[in-house]
Order: sequence, then structure tokens, then C-alpha cells
Amino acid sequence: MKYKDYFLILLLVLSQAAQAEDGNDLFAAAMMGKLERTEALLAQGIDVNSKTAGGRTALMAASFNGNVKIVKALLAYGADVSIADNSGTTALMDATVFGDEDIVNALIAAGADIDASDKQNVTVMARAKKIGHEKVIKILEKAGAKDDEAVPIEDAKAKDGAGGKPAEKPDAKPAAKK
Repeated sequence: MKYKDYFLILLLVLSQAAQAEDGNDLFAAAMMGKLERTEALLAQGIDVNSKTAGGRTALMAASFNGNVKIVKALLAYGADVSIADNSGTTALMDATVFGDEDIVNALIAAGADIDASDKQNVTVMARAKKIGHEKVIKILEKAGAKDDEAVPIEDAKAKDGAGGKPAEKPDAKPAAKK
């Protein structure tokens, strides 16, 4: 082979590598409701459970945006409904925000934890009640979700001390009364 042939092969390989898709492309396609693009990326072998820097998955994006067809496609490809992002939010929590009953039912049928809570100790049911989607609340109740009214979203404290009020030190003395 001539140097020119080697150069053309190298150029071809490099151009394909530059166009390679990843989990961020899958997340974007799911978020924008592009079913054909989502399925094409999955068919190429992109991990259905790949995460963004914030720990978000394509299933979370589709659930949040109410893209029923994409949620069902991702579930068919084996999307894990139990994955939580960096703040502890799951796809079912996202689905309660949008209020799409079909997505909530599909996620529950796929095994989503109906009693999950995020890092602020806010449960799926608490989110649904805060937003006021009555049909979603009834679906969660029928599925057996706990009615945890103990921690309103406004008063939620972080599980790990991150966010919210700082955790008290065990040896800390109470503040003096004036």
C-alpha cells in the first residue's frame, strides 16, 4: 500500500471515532422525545442505563418529560427503574412531576420502588401530593405506597448532611437561652 492509502484509512477511522455516540446522546434523544433516534442509539449498543454527569439516565429524562413511547422502549431494552441520580431522584419521582399515568403505571409494573426517597428524605408519594396529581396519587396508593406525611418537602433534611440544615455534632452544647 502506498502512504496515500494509509492516510485515507486513518482518516476514515478517525472520522468514525469523532462521530461516535454516547450516553449523553441517548439522554438528549429521550429528553427531546425522539423515538427513532433513541431506538437507533440503543440498537448501536449504547448502554440503556448510561448516566450524565448528574447521574441522570434516559429513562429519567423521558419520564420527566412525559414521553410514554420512549419510556416503554427504554424499558424494553432493559432500563433499570431503580437507578437514582446524584440527588436521589428516580424515574418514578420524575414521572410524578409530569403526572403521566401511563408512565407511572409502566414504571411500577417494571418494579420501581414506590416508597423510594431522595437525599432530602422526600418520598415518591410526598412529591405526588405536593404537585397534586390526584390520579397519580391514587395509582401509588393502589400499588401500596406508604403515605408518609411526616416530612413535608419544604421541611426535608438531607440524609447525608448535604444541603438543608447542617447536621448537629453529637457533643455540641445547646445554645444558651436569652
